[in-house]
Amino acid sequence: MSDMQFLEERRKAILERLQQVGRVSVNTLSDEMRVSTVTIRQDLRALEQLGLLKRTYGGAIRRLPDQAISELSFHIRQEQNTAEKDVIARAAAELVKEDFSIALDASTTAYAMVPYLKALSTLTVVTNSLSIAQSFLDSPHVEVLMPGGRMRRDSISLVGRPELLPDINLNIGFIGAVGITAVAGVGDIDPDEVAIKRAMIARCIETVVIADSTKWGRLAPYTVFTPDSIRHIITTTRAPDDLVTPFLEKQVRVDRLRL
Repeated sequence: MSDMQFLEERRKAILERLQQVGRVSVNTLSDEMRVSTVTIRQDLRALEQLGLLKRTYGGAIRRLPDQAISELSFHIRQEQNTAEKDVIARAAAELVKEDFSIALDASTTAYAMVPYLKALSTLTVVTNSLSIAQSFLDSPHVEVLMPGGRMRRDSISLVGRPELLPDINLNIGFIGAVGITAVAGVGDIDPDEVAIKRAMIARCIETVVIADSTKWGRLAPYTVFTPDSIRHIITTTRAPDDLVTPFLEKQVRVDRLRL
């Protein structure tokens, strides 16, 4: 195991402990993980900078809801890395055939697929994204199915009731990411968003992670795909080689597209 993998695994374990008990001690973590207190303090400092915990004297506590890491709005994210997202979206849409039933999550990269999917004569789309659903209003040849639930304003999506997702078998699902690491896998920032993603994935024969280069190496709070469950990622050549290589070694298909 490389130093980077061990670092990620250790920090993931710290976050899992916080989720369980709400508070961790530097000395206790140092003893259990067999690393110095200096190393643990560096871990806590890094995780605090990501907004994943709050450091205290001698340790750290889980962030309260009003202290949670802020998520950029859908419209702001939509304007970021547009060239990468368009290249990824075009390639992802080429995997979709006539009469397919597909899942699209509420990511801005999935949203970027919409113009390309409209070219198909017949398509069924299951999504929790209100933005994606609205974008198909002018496309009567595309059937759109949605779950019920609560509206998340940050992502303009419906969450909270994954059991209400339409009970339909899907050919392929396209799932975005907040972060991708070799140890934690593919993650997201909101547990309700993760739950609806997992419900969609469970209905898909095949799933594809669609993520621009900025998502690589970021440790997200909640896991959507564990490293061993990822089969296919579409990204760009801007994704760092050292972060992509561990996935290639696990026989994950990684399409790195040129801009």
